[in-house]
Amino acid sequence: MTWLRDFLAAHRLMLALLQGQAFFTLGLSITFLTRRSARLEVARGLAPLAAFGFCETLVAWSPIMLTLPITAAPMLAWLRLLLLGIGYAFLLAFALQTQAPPDKRQGKWWAFAGGPFALWLTGLAVARLAGVSLEQVWLGGEVAARYGLALPGGLLGAWGLRRQTYRTIEPERLLLVKPYLRVTWFALGFLALFGGLIGPAAPFFPANWLNQETLLRATGIPISVFRGLCGVAITYGVVRALSAVLSEIELWLESVERRHALAHERERIGRELHDGIIQSIYAAGLMLEGSRHSIPDEPEAARVQLTRAIGSLNQTIQDIRRYIFDLRGEMPDDDLEVGLGKILKDFYINTLLETELVVEGEDTYVLGTERRRHIFQIAREALTNVARHAQARRVEVRLRYGVNALQLCISDDGVGLSEPPVNGGHGLRNIRERAHLLDGTLDINTAPNKGTTLILTVPY
Repeated sequence: MTWLRDFLAAHRLMLALLQGQAFFTLGLSITFLTRRSARLEVARGLAPLAAFGFCETLVAWSPIMLTLPITAAPMLAWLRLLLLGIGYAFLLAFALQTQAPPDKRQGKWWAFAGGPFALWLTGLAVARLAGVSLEQVWLGGEVAARYGLALPGGLLGAWGLRRQTYRTIEPERLLLVKPYLRVTWFALGFLALFGGLIGPAAPFFPANWLNQETLLRATGIPISVFRGLCGVAITYGVVRALSAVLSEIELWLESVERRHALAHERERIGRELHDGIIQSIYAAGLMLEGSRHSIPDEPEAARVQLTRAIGSLNQTIQDIRRYIFDLRGEMPDDDLEVGLGKILKDFYINTLLETELVVEGEDTYVLGTERRRHIFQIAREALTNVARHAQARRVEVRLRYGVNALQLCISDDGVGLSEPPVNGGHGLRNIRERAHLLDGTLDINTAPNKGTTLILTVPY
Protein backbone atom coordinates (compact mmCIF):
# COMPACT_ATOMS: atom_id res chain seq x y z
CA MET A 1 0.00 0.00 0.00
CA THR A 2 3.01 2.27 -0.35
CA TRP A 3 1.64 3.71 -3.60
CA LEU A 4 -1.56 4.73 -1.80
CA ARG A 5 0.36 6.53 0.94
CA ASP A 6 2.47 8.33 -1.64
CA PHE A 7 -0.62 9.32 -3.60
CA LEU A 8 -2.44 10.65 -0.53
CA ALA A 9 0.64 12.50 0.68
CA ALA A 10 1.04 14.16 -2.73
CA HIS A 11 -2.59 15.29 -2.84
CA ARG A 12 -3.16 16.63 0.66
CA LEU A 13 -4.53 19.93 -0.62
CA MET A 14 -6.98 18.13 -2.85
CA LEU A 15 -8.10 16.02 0.12
CA ALA A 16 -8.56 19.18 2.19
CA LEU A 17 -10.68 20.60 -0.61
CA LEU A 18 -12.86 17.48 -0.67
CA GLN A 19 -13.20 17.54 3.12
CA GLY A 20 -14.44 21.11 2.97
CA GLN A 21 -16.82 20.21 0.15
CA ALA A 22 -18.35 17.45 2.28
CA PHE A 23 -19.11 19.81 5.18
CA PHE A 24 -20.30 22.56 2.84
CA THR A 25 -22.80 20.11 1.39
CA LEU A 26 -23.86 19.26 4.95
CA GLY A 27 -24.57 22.90 5.80
CA LEU A 28 -26.31 23.63 2.51
CA SER A 29 -28.48 20.50 2.63
CA ILE A 30 -29.65 21.14 6.19
CA THR A 31 -30.42 24.78 5.34
CA PHE A 32 -32.70 23.86 2.46
CA LEU A 33 -34.31 20.84 4.10
CA THR A 34 -35.12 22.60 7.37
CA ARG A 35 -36.98 25.27 5.39
CA ARG A 36 -39.21 22.59 3.88
CA SER A 37 -39.62 20.68 7.14
CA ALA A 38 -39.90 23.49 9.69
CA ARG A 39 -42.91 21.75 11.26
CA LEU A 40 -40.71 18.79 12.28
CA GLU A 41 -39.21 19.01 15.74
CA VAL A 42 -36.09 17.10 14.70
CA ALA A 43 -35.48 19.46 11.78
CA ARG A 44 -35.89 22.62 13.83
CA GLY A 45 -32.88 21.69 15.96
CA LEU A 46 -30.48 21.17 13.03
CA ALA A 47 -29.63 24.83 12.41
CA PRO A 48 -26.52 24.78 14.67
CA LEU A 49 -25.32 21.66 12.84
CA ALA A 50 -25.59 23.56 9.54
CA ALA A 51 -23.58 26.45 10.99
CA PHE A 52 -20.95 23.97 12.16
CA GLY A 53 -20.79 22.55 8.61
CA PHE A 54 -20.09 25.96 7.08
CA CYS A 55 -17.42 26.78 9.66
CA GLU A 56 -15.76 23.40 9.21
CA THR A 57 -15.73 24.04 5.46
CA LEU A 58 -13.65 27.18 5.87
CA VAL A 59 -11.35 25.47 8.38
CA ALA A 60 -10.77 22.57 5.99
CA TRP A 61 -9.97 24.96 3.14
CA SER A 62 -7.60 27.06 5.26
CA PRO A 63 -4.45 25.05 4.31
CA ILE A 64 -5.04 26.14 0.72
CA MET A 65 -5.15 29.80 1.77
CA LEU A 66 -2.19 29.50 4.12
CA THR A 67 0.03 28.29 1.28
CA LEU A 68 -0.46 31.54 -0.60
CA PRO A 69 2.66 33.79 -0.54
CA ILE A 70 1.07 36.77 1.22
CA THR A 71 1.99 38.76 4.31
CA ALA A 72 -1.44 38.18 5.85
CA ALA A 73 -0.66 34.59 6.84
CA PRO A 74 -0.82 35.32 10.62
CA MET A 75 -4.23 36.95 10.21
CA LEU A 76 -5.46 33.92 8.25
CA ALA A 77 -4.14 31.63 10.98
CA TRP A 78 -6.07 33.59 13.61
CA LEU A 79 -9.14 33.51 11.42
CA ARG A 80 -8.82 29.74 11.00
CA LEU A 81 -8.51 29.26 14.76
CA LEU A 82 -11.56 31.45 15.48
CA LEU A 83 -13.64 29.64 12.85
CA LEU A 84 -12.56 26.33 14.38
CA GLY A 85 -13.72 27.42 17.84
CA ILE A 86 -16.97 28.95 16.55
CA GLY A 87 -17.80 25.85 14.51
CA TYR A 88 -17.23 23.49 17.41
CA ALA A 89 -19.25 25.79 19.69
CA PHE A 90 -22.16 25.39 17.25
CA LEU A 91 -21.64 21.63 17.33
CA LEU A 92 -21.77 21.68 21.14
CA ALA A 93 -24.89 23.89 21.05
CA PHE A 94 -26.56 21.37 18.74
CA ALA A 95 -25.58 18.53 21.06
CA LEU A 96 -26.84 20.29 24.20
CA GLN A 97 -30.23 21.19 22.78
CA THR A 98 -30.81 17.61 21.65
CA GLN A 99 -30.68 16.67 25.32
CA ALA A 100 -33.64 18.91 26.17
CA PRO A 101 -37.32 18.27 25.42
CA PRO A 102 -38.60 20.37 22.49
CA ASP A 103 -40.82 22.53 24.74
CA LYS A 104 -37.85 23.46 26.96
CA ARG A 105 -35.40 24.59 24.31
CA GLN A 106 -34.52 28.10 25.37
CA GLY A 107 -31.58 30.43 25.20
CA LYS A 108 -29.93 28.79 28.20
CA TRP A 109 -28.75 25.92 26.03
CA TRP A 110 -26.96 28.39 23.78
CA ALA A 111 -25.51 29.96 26.93
CA PHE A 112 -24.20 26.58 28.07
CA ALA A 113 -22.40 26.24 24.73
CA GLY A 114 -21.26 29.85 24.80
CA GLY A 115 -19.68 29.44 28.23
CA PRO A 116 -16.97 26.98 27.13
CA PHE A 117 -16.41 29.04 23.99
CA ALA A 118 -15.94 32.23 26.05
CA LEU A 119 -13.58 30.35 28.37
CA TRP A 120 -11.63 29.18 25.33
CA LEU A 121 -11.33 32.72 23.96
CA THR A 122 -10.22 33.96 27.38
CA GLY A 123 -7.50 31.32 27.49
CA LEU A 124 -6.19 32.46 24.08
CA ALA A 125 -6.07 36.08 25.21
CA VAL A 126 -4.38 35.25 28.53
CA ALA A 127 -1.78 33.06 26.81
CA ARG A 128 -0.99 35.77 24.29
CA LEU A 129 -0.73 38.47 26.98
CA ALA A 130 1.57 36.18 28.97
CA GLY A 131 4.04 36.26 26.08
CA VAL A 132 3.38 32.81 24.62
CA SER A 133 4.47 32.64 20.98
CA LEU A 134 1.88 32.77 18.22
CA GLU A 135 2.65 29.23 17.08
CA GLN A 136 2.14 27.87 20.58
CA VAL A 137 -1.09 29.85 21.03
CA TRP A 138 -2.44 28.55 17.73
CA LEU A 139 -1.46 24.98 18.56
CA GLY A 140 -2.77 25.03 22.13
CA GLY A 141 -5.96 26.82 21.06
CA GLU A 142 -6.72 24.22 18.41
CA VAL A 143 -6.10 21.31 20.76
CA ALA A 144 -8.21 22.94 23.47
CA ALA A 145 -11.07 23.57 21.02
CA ARG A 146 -11.02 19.98 19.84
CA TYR A 147 -10.87 18.50 23.36
CA GLY A 148 -13.23 20.97 25.04
CA LEU A 149 -15.82 21.58 22.31
CA ALA A 150 -15.64 19.05 19.46
CA LEU A 151 -15.17 15.89 21.55
CA PRO A 152 -18.17 16.44 23.89
CA GLY A 153 -20.17 17.97 21.03
CA GLY A 154 -19.82 14.89 18.84
CA LEU A 155 -20.52 12.38 21.61
CA LEU A 156 -23.44 14.29 23.14
CA GLY A 157 -24.83 15.04 19.68
CA ALA A 158 -24.88 11.37 18.72
CA TRP A 159 -26.61 10.36 21.94
CA GLY A 160 -28.98 13.34 22.04
CA LEU A 161 -30.08 12.95 18.41
CA ARG A 162 -30.85 9.32 19.09
CA ARG A 163 -32.97 10.18 22.14
CA GLN A 164 -34.74 13.00 20.31
CA THR A 165 -35.55 10.75 17.37
CA TYR A 166 -37.24 8.15 19.55
CA ARG A 167 -39.08 10.88 21.44
CA THR A 168 -40.47 12.94 18.53
CA ILE A 169 -40.98 10.59 15.56
CA GLU A 170 -43.94 8.23 15.41
CA PRO A 171 -43.14 4.50 15.51
CA GLU A 172 -44.37 3.86 11.96
CA ARG A 173 -42.17 6.61 10.54
CA LEU A 174 -39.28 5.64 12.79
CA LEU A 175 -38.95 2.40 10.85
CA LEU A 176 -38.34 4.45 7.69
CA VAL A 177 -35.75 6.87 9.10
CA LYS A 178 -33.98 4.76 11.71
CA PRO A 179 -31.38 3.25 9.30
CA TYR A 180 -30.40 6.71 8.06
CA LEU A 181 -30.33 8.28 11.51
CA ARG A 182 -28.20 5.39 12.74
CA VAL A 183 -25.63 6.44 10.12
CA THR A 184 -25.78 9.99 11.53
CA TRP A 185 -25.33 8.78 15.11
CA PHE A 186 -22.24 6.75 14.27
CA ALA A 187 -20.86 9.55 12.07
CA LEU A 188 -21.14 12.06 14.93
CA GLY A 189 -19.38 9.58 17.20
CA PHE A 190 -16.54 9.16 14.71
CA LEU A 191 -16.40 12.94 14.29
CA ALA A 192 -15.82 13.20 18.04
CA LEU A 193 -12.89 10.80 17.55
CA PHE A 194 -11.30 12.17 14.38
CA GLY A 195 -12.29 15.82 14.86
CA GLY A 196 -12.02 16.08 18.62
CA LEU A 197 -9.69 13.51 20.11
CA ILE A 198 -7.27 13.18 17.21
CA GLY A 199 -5.79 16.59 16.44
CA PRO A 200 -2.36 18.10 15.94
CA ALA A 201 0.57 16.80 17.99
CA ALA A 202 1.24 18.72 21.21
CA PRO A 203 3.73 18.26 24.08
CA PHE A 204 1.14 16.98 26.58
CA PHE A 205 -1.08 13.93 27.02
CA PRO A 206 -2.96 12.65 25.09
CA ALA A 207 -1.97 14.90 22.18
CA ASN A 208 1.65 13.66 22.38
CA TRP A 209 0.46 10.07 21.99
CA LEU A 210 -2.73 10.16 19.90
CA ASN A 211 -2.62 12.74 17.15
CA GLN A 212 -3.02 13.07 13.40
CA GLU A 213 0.69 12.42 12.79
CA THR A 214 0.59 9.06 14.57
CA LEU A 215 -2.60 8.21 12.66
CA LEU A 216 -0.83 9.02 9.40
CA ARG A 217 2.14 6.85 10.31
CA ALA A 218 -0.10 3.96 11.35
CA THR A 219 -2.51 4.02 8.41
CA GLY A 220 -0.89 6.18 5.74
CA ILE A 221 -4.18 8.09 5.43
CA PRO A 222 -4.35 11.82 6.27
CA ILE A 223 -6.81 12.92 8.92
CA SER A 224 -8.71 14.99 6.32
CA VAL A 225 -9.94 11.76 4.70
CA PHE A 226 -11.51 10.51 7.93
CA ARG A 227 -13.07 13.88 8.73
CA GLY A 228 -14.39 14.21 5.18
CA LEU A 229 -15.97 10.76 5.41
CA CYS A 230 -17.64 11.81 8.66
CA GLY A 231 -19.08 14.86 6.89
CA VAL A 232 -20.35 12.74 4.02
CA ALA A 233 -21.96 10.25 6.41
CA ILE A 234 -23.67 12.95 8.48
CA THR A 235 -24.98 14.60 5.31
CA TYR A 236 -26.27 11.31 3.94
CA GLY A 237 -28.00 10.33 7.17
CA VAL A 238 -29.67 13.68 7.83
CA VAL A 239 -30.79 14.27 4.22
CA ARG A 240 -32.19 10.78 3.71
CA ALA A 241 -33.95 10.77 7.09
CA LEU A 242 -35.63 14.14 6.58
CA SER A 243 -36.51 13.27 2.98
CA ALA A 244 -38.16 10.04 4.10
CA VAL A 245 -40.22 11.83 6.75
CA LEU A 246 -41.21 14.60 4.31
CA SER A 247 -42.25 12.05 1.70
CA GLU A 248 -44.47 10.31 4.25
CA ILE A 249 -45.98 13.63 5.28
CA GLU A 250 -46.69 14.57 1.65
CA LEU A 251 -48.41 11.22 1.09
CA TRP A 252 -50.47 11.76 4.22
CA LEU A 253 -51.44 15.29 3.11
CA GLU A 254 -52.47 13.95 -0.29
CA SER A 255 -54.67 11.33 1.35
CA VAL A 256 -56.24 14.01 3.57
CA GLU A 257 -56.90 16.19 0.53
CA ARG A 258 -58.48 13.25 -1.29
CA ARG A 259 -60.72 12.51 1.69
CA HIS A 260 -61.61 16.19 1.93
CA ALA A 261 -62.49 16.33 -1.79
CA LEU A 262 -64.50 13.12 -1.45
CA ALA A 263 -66.45 14.56 1.48
CA HIS A 264 -67.23 17.71 -0.53
CA GLU A 265 -68.29 15.58 -3.49
CA ARG A 266 -70.58 13.53 -1.27
CA GLU A 267 -72.12 16.71 0.09
CA ARG A 268 -72.63 18.02 -3.44
CA ILE A 269 -74.22 14.77 -4.63
CA GLY A 270 -76.48 14.65 -1.58
CA ARG A 271 -77.49 18.29 -2.09
CA GLU A 272 -78.24 17.80 -5.78
CA LEU A 273 -80.20 14.61 -5.11
CA HIS A 274 -82.20 16.34 -2.39
CA ASP A 275 -82.87 19.48 -4.41
CA GLY A 276 -83.75 17.69 -7.64
CA ILE A 277 -84.47 13.99 -7.73
CA ILE A 278 -85.79 13.53 -4.20
CA GLN A 279 -88.07 16.53 -4.57
CA SER A 280 -89.38 15.12 -7.85
CA ILE A 281 -90.10 11.73 -6.26
CA TYR A 282 -91.81 13.47 -3.33
CA ALA A 283 -93.96 15.48 -5.72
CA ALA A 284 -94.91 12.31 -7.64
CA GLY A 285 -95.83 10.66 -4.36
CA LEU A 286 -98.14 13.55 -3.50
CA MET A 287 -99.82 13.23 -6.89
CA LEU A 288 -100.32 9.50 -6.39
CA GLU A 289 -101.73 10.12 -2.94
CA GLY A 290 -104.15 12.69 -4.33
CA SER A 291 -105.26 10.42 -7.17
CA ARG A 292 -105.93 7.59 -4.70
CA HIS A 293 -108.40 9.79 -2.83
CA SER A 294 -109.95 11.05 -6.10
CA ILE A 295 -110.66 7.66 -7.67
CA PRO A 296 -114.11 7.08 -6.03
CA ASP A 297 -115.56 10.53 -6.74
CA GLU A 298 -113.55 11.98 -9.66
CA PRO A 299 -112.08 9.12 -11.70
CA GLU A 300 -111.19 11.39 -14.63
CA ALA A 301 -109.22 13.76 -12.43
CA ALA A 302 -107.56 10.76 -10.82
CA ARG A 303 -106.59 9.47 -14.27
CA VAL A 304 -105.03 12.84 -15.16
CA GLN A 305 -103.09 12.89 -11.88
CA LEU A 306 -101.85 9.34 -12.44
CA THR A 307 -100.69 10.25 -15.94
CA ARG A 308 -98.82 13.26 -14.58
CA ALA A 309 -97.28 11.18 -11.79
CA ILE A 310 -96.12 8.51 -14.26
CA GLY A 311 -94.63 11.20 -16.49
CA SER A 312 -92.87 12.75 -13.54
CA LEU A 313 -91.45 9.41 -12.44
CA ASN A 314 -90.27 8.63 -15.98
CA GLN A 315 -88.53 11.99 -16.11
CA THR A 316 -86.95 11.29 -12.72
CA ILE A 317 -85.68 7.93 -13.98
CA GLN A 318 -84.08 9.69 -16.95
CA ASP A 319 -82.50 12.26 -14.63
CA ILE A 320 -81.07 9.49 -12.43
CA ARG A 321 -79.63 7.71 -15.46
CA ARG A 322 -78.04 10.90 -16.73
CA TYR A 323 -76.68 11.69 -13.29
CA ILE A 324 -75.12 8.23 -13.02
CA PHE A 325 -73.65 8.74 -16.47
CA ASP A 326 -72.04 12.00 -15.35
CA LEU A 327 -70.49 10.28 -12.34
CA ARG A 328 -68.82 7.67 -14.53
CA GLY A 329 -65.71 9.76 -14.96
CA GLU A 330 -63.06 7.11 -15.50
CA MET A 331 -61.41 7.24 -18.90
CA PRO A 332 -60.41 4.05 -20.74
CA ASP A 333 -56.79 3.56 -21.78
CA ASP A 334 -57.68 1.54 -24.91
CA ASP A 335 -57.21 2.60 -28.49
CA LEU A 336 -59.75 5.01 -29.91
CA GLU A 337 -62.12 2.49 -31.45
CA VAL A 338 -62.32 0.24 -28.37
CA GLY A 339 -62.52 3.18 -25.94
CA LEU A 340 -65.29 4.93 -27.88
CA GLY A 341 -67.16 1.62 -28.04
CA LYS A 342 -67.07 1.35 -24.23
CA ILE A 343 -68.24 4.94 -23.79
CA LEU A 344 -71.15 4.38 -26.21
CA LYS A 345 -72.11 1.17 -24.41
CA ASP A 346 -72.26 3.02 -21.08
CA PHE A 347 -74.23 5.79 -22.75
CA TYR A 348 -76.79 3.34 -24.11
CA ILE A 349 -77.18 1.53 -20.77
CA ASN A 350 -77.80 4.80 -18.92
CA THR A 351 -79.97 6.63 -21.47
CA LEU A 352 -81.54 3.80 -23.59
CA LEU A 353 -80.90 5.94 -26.71
CA GLU A 354 -80.03 4.11 -29.92
CA THR A 355 -76.30 4.41 -30.62
CA GLU A 356 -73.99 3.51 -33.49
CA LEU A 357 -70.22 3.66 -33.91
CA VAL A 358 -68.87 3.93 -37.46
CA VAL A 359 -65.13 3.72 -38.19
CA GLU A 360 -63.73 4.82 -41.55
CA GLY A 361 -60.14 4.31 -42.67
CA GLU A 362 -57.27 2.55 -40.94
CA ASP A 363 -55.53 3.49 -37.72
CA THR A 364 -51.98 3.92 -39.02
CA TYR A 365 -50.85 6.54 -36.50
CA VAL A 366 -50.85 5.76 -32.76
CA LEU A 367 -51.90 8.65 -30.54
CA GLY A 368 -50.40 9.06 -27.08
CA THR A 369 -52.35 8.14 -23.96
CA GLU A 370 -52.94 11.76 -22.93
CA ARG A 371 -54.33 12.75 -26.37
CA ARG A 372 -56.60 9.71 -26.44
CA ARG A 373 -57.98 10.61 -23.02
CA HIS A 374 -58.75 14.14 -24.21
CA ILE A 375 -60.70 12.68 -27.16
CA PHE A 376 -62.56 10.26 -24.87
CA GLN A 377 -63.51 13.11 -22.53
CA ILE A 378 -64.71 15.24 -25.44
CA ALA A 379 -66.91 12.34 -26.61
CA ARG A 380 -68.28 11.87 -23.09
CA GLU A 381 -69.05 15.59 -22.70
CA ALA A 382 -70.75 15.70 -26.10
CA LEU A 383 -72.87 12.64 -25.33
CA THR A 384 -73.83 14.13 -21.96
CA ASN A 385 -75.07 17.26 -23.73
CA VAL A 386 -77.12 15.07 -26.08
CA ALA A 387 -78.71 13.25 -23.15
CA ARG A 388 -79.51 16.50 -21.34
CA HIS A 389 -80.65 18.86 -24.07
CA ALA A 390 -81.13 17.25 -27.50
CA GLN A 391 -84.32 15.20 -26.83
CA ALA A 392 -82.85 12.77 -29.36
CA ARG A 393 -83.72 9.17 -30.10
CA ARG A 394 -80.51 8.21 -31.92
CA VAL A 395 -76.82 9.13 -31.72
CA GLU A 396 -74.11 8.29 -34.24
CA VAL A 397 -70.38 8.52 -33.52
CA ARG A 398 -68.22 8.42 -36.63
CA LEU A 399 -64.43 8.07 -36.40
CA ARG A 400 -62.54 8.88 -39.61
CA TYR A 401 -58.81 8.19 -39.99
CA GLY A 402 -57.36 10.59 -42.55
CA VAL A 403 -53.89 11.03 -43.99
CA ASN A 404 -52.79 13.91 -41.77
CA ALA A 405 -55.55 14.03 -39.14
CA LEU A 406 -58.41 12.09 -37.61
CA GLN A 407 -61.97 13.32 -37.34
CA LEU A 408 -64.57 12.54 -34.70
CA CYS A 409 -68.19 13.32 -35.58
CA ILE A 410 -70.98 13.02 -33.02
CA SER A 411 -74.46 13.47 -34.52
CA ASP A 412 -77.93 13.27 -33.02
CA ASP A 413 -81.48 13.56 -34.41
CA GLY A 414 -82.69 15.87 -31.69
CA VAL A 415 -84.33 19.29 -31.66
CA GLY A 416 -81.21 21.12 -32.77
CA LEU A 417 -80.59 24.86 -32.43
CA SER A 418 -81.33 27.89 -34.51
CA GLU A 419 -77.63 28.75 -34.57
CA PRO A 420 -74.42 27.17 -33.24
CA PRO A 421 -73.71 28.08 -29.60
CA VAL A 422 -70.96 30.66 -29.11
CA ASN A 423 -70.13 30.18 -25.45
CA GLY A 424 -72.45 27.51 -24.09
CA GLY A 425 -72.19 25.99 -20.64
CA HIS A 426 -69.35 24.29 -18.80
CA GLY A 427 -69.56 21.16 -20.97
CA LEU A 428 -69.07 22.96 -24.27
CA ARG A 429 -66.36 25.15 -22.76
CA ASN A 430 -64.51 22.03 -21.58
CA ILE A 431 -64.81 20.53 -25.07
CA ARG A 432 -63.31 23.67 -26.67
CA GLU A 433 -60.44 23.74 -24.14
CA ARG A 434 -59.59 20.10 -24.79
CA ALA A 435 -59.74 20.64 -28.55
CA HIS A 436 -57.26 23.49 -28.09
CA LEU A 437 -54.97 21.23 -26.04
CA LEU A 438 -55.09 18.74 -28.93
CA ASP A 439 -54.13 21.51 -31.40
CA GLY A 440 -57.39 20.59 -33.11
CA THR A 441 -60.44 22.38 -34.45
CA LEU A 442 -64.06 22.12 -33.34
CA ASP A 443 -67.08 22.74 -35.58
CA ILE A 444 -70.76 22.55 -34.63
CA ASN A 445 -73.46 22.18 -37.29
CA THR A 446 -77.05 22.49 -36.14
CA ALA A 447 -80.50 23.61 -37.25
CA PRO A 448 -83.96 23.55 -35.67
CA ASN A 449 -85.46 20.03 -35.70
CA LYS A 450 -82.48 18.71 -37.66
CA GLY A 451 -80.25 17.68 -34.83
CA THR A 452 -76.69 18.69 -34.02
CA THR A 453 -73.35 17.46 -35.34
CA LEU A 454 -70.11 18.11 -33.47
CA ILE A 455 -66.96 17.66 -35.59
CA LEU A 456 -63.56 17.42 -33.91
CA THR A 457 -60.48 17.40 -36.18
CA VAL A 458 -57.20 16.34 -34.53
CA PRO A 459 -53.97 16.59 -36.56
CA TYR A 460 -51.45 13.79 -36.06
